[in-house]
Amino acid sequence: MTATDDSRTMSAEFPHAAISHAMNYGAEAMRALTHCQGRYASFVSKRIDEDIAMPARLAECKSPMEVIDVWADFYRKALEDYTAHARSMTALGQQALEDTVREAEVEAAEIATATGKAIEQTTGIKAVTPLKAESNGKAKVA
Repeated sequence: MTATDDSRTMSAEFPHAAISHAMNYGAEAMRALTHCQGRYASFVSKRIDEDIAMPARLAECKSPMEVIDVWADFYRKALEDYTAHARSMTALGQQALEDTVREAEVEAAEIATATGKAIEQTTGIKAVTPLKAESNGKAKVA
């Protein structure tokens, strides 16, 4: 195989690697989105059950003070539920973002290494030292 054949092979690998990485990110994004949607649906279902139960609770009241207590309890519980759900979804989003950044760092290091090798093979010029992926998900200069 000639140097030109090697460079064609290396050049052909780059689009494939880029598409593969993009597909991985797309699949991960869909899994995260599906998980979020499931949690949201569960939350909405729980809140609807609380809303539907409210008229029955009000109907059992025997005084205006009981009505006020039922309404106060309802809104306190709703506020707690919405706050807990917002915190949970924020934490989930933060974790997904951190995981994505960590994966992107590793993949960027791998692509930089492959690119450096391809440049050196095709031109004979040593490329700038690429990043090297570490096992902890960080990237460092090789």
